[in-house]
Amino acid sequence: MKHFSSCLLLFLALCLPVVAQQSSEVYAIKNVTVIPMNREVAMLHQTVLIEKGIITQIGNAETLEIGKKVTTIDGTGKYLMPGLFDMHAHFFYEQGNNINTCKEELQMMLANGLTTVRIECGDSVYLDARAKVKNKEWIGPQLYVVSPQFVGAWPWRGKVFAAVCDTPEKAEAAVKKYKSEGYDEIKITFMVKRDVYDAIIKTAKKEGIKVTGHVGPQVKLPAALAAGQQIEHMDEFIDMLLPDSTYNYGQSVSDMNIWRKNAWATVPFLDETKIPELVRKVKDAGIYVTPTNFFFFSSFGEGRTDEQYKQRPDYQYIPSNLKAERWDIRERYWNNAPPEESRKKYVYLRKKMTFELWNAGVPLMAGSDSPEWFLTQGFSIHDELETFVQAGLSPFGALQTATVNTAAYLGVSAKKGTVETGKQADLLLLDKNPLDDIRNSRSISGVWIAGKYIDRKGIDKMLAVAANVLGK
Repeated sequence: MKHFSSCLLLFLALCLPVVAQQSSEVYAIKNVTVIPMNREVAMLHQTVLIEKGIITQIGNAETLEIGKKVTTIDGTGKYLMPGLFDMHAHFFYEQGNNINTCKEELQMMLANGLTTVRIECGDSVYLDARAKVKNKEWIGPQLYVVSPQFVGAWPWRGKVFAAVCDTPEKAEAAVKKYKSEGYDEIKITFMVKRDVYDAIIKTAKKEGIKVTGHVGPQVKLPAALAAGQQIEHMDEFIDMLLPDSTYNYGQSVSDMNIWRKNAWATVPFLDETKIPELVRKVKDAGIYVTPTNFFFFSSFGEGRTDEQYKQRPDYQYIPSNLKAERWDIRERYWNNAPPEESRKKYVYLRKKMTFELWNAGVPLMAGSDSPEWFLTQGFSIHDELETFVQAGLSPFGALQTATVNTAAYLGVSAKKGTVETGKQADLLLLDKNPLDDIRNSRSISGVWIAGKYIDRKGIDKMLAVAANVLGK
């Protein structure tokens, strides 16, 4: 009987709608502090009117006229800001037994304040998820889906989420294929040779599609900057700090070299005085950079104890069939980890580069690279925002990486990224001010997406569903 009752409760949780307060297409958030993100200011005692998913009025709470057929939300003591973007996320479908839980993962992302997400490795399953969100069959953040990753070889087991391109001809054909299938960008990852890389860039420009992703040691940073590629992970940045281009064949700990001891042996010799010249080159190239620092720090640089990982709020959302793999990967690295001095310098240099890039005006974008290792979608974007502040950015600067910068890169600044009249009401209602402490970005009281409001009860319900489905 007890088993039957628990099954019934789970069934009801899955079947009940997760969206709260659907009684009206018009909402008024009264007496709220607005953090518009188009400037660094907190606008006190505002009323924000939302009609059919669009912000139509923002004004003083005492003077703004509100109609009768309105769902009113008391914003007293709360803070309203744009919904967050994660520019480097994946689905669990790429891992383990390729089980499709995208619906629940999208709810988990939204529950953590993500209203726009770029999926950084494509598959037809993800194009289907994008369509379901767009058509309002599923609730979740708006999705941008990049192509299957372009690789020079595929040495891993399991389903291939990649275009294996070892010739320029194969690369050209793959770019055209993925553009025609509706992917939003072309993604490059591992072992891509220079002539193949050049073919990808050339064909993508002809086809009118952006290129994002890794920069490998066969390509090197100057070529990627010249191509205007959007760079993930700050790949090859740290390699530019080597004493000279011949030292260890010009390779440090970027890309797959982070697993190799001979690459870590270069870290003590990296020269931070070369950072200003590196920053100038990146700035002159006019590209956007997604550092994904929290992934690298928590996994390779600083590490976490077993208990610290297990106490993370998102640990329960990692599918049980994947947890053993996660622990195995962790042990494989940390049982033979580089010296602590090298790891500390690695973390220091990544923070230093991140700060100097931001200080020079290079547009940085927040990306979590979840669900790698013990990171989980939605939760880990807040860790990444904290890491930006730890690197020296102001809380406002950190929030820009997940709002205005990302909207500008995607070409949707007219619709998203700030709280202004005429913009989509992709919004977060917070209990605490994130400009005071970036950790307050987690204090989510409510979320607006696609014209609907989800209150804290709805958020908790979405998380409960995700935990029950994913954490089996």
